[in-house]
Amino acid sequence: MGVIFVVLSASLSLFSVSSDVPWTERPTETAQSWSCSPRRTCKQIASCDEAYWYLQNCSWGGRLDRDGDGRPCESLC
Repeated sequence: MGVIFVVLSASLSLFSVSSDVPWTERPTETAQSWSCSPRRTCKQIASCDEAYWYLQNCSWGGRLDRDGDGRPCESLC
């Protein structure tokens, strides 16, 4: 019985999470506000992440990758 307790205690300590920052003070991810409507051009897009989001999620996103190399808005990415 003592061996099982030691093994169980050791395995639980491997998975315990310790942090000095309380959960209420940890940064949270903010939801992005991008939408497929209205359609955008590269001049209207502010970041490379946004351009990739449009490329992957919007039916018209392929237009942002003119040369077909998989990289949208070459001026941003």
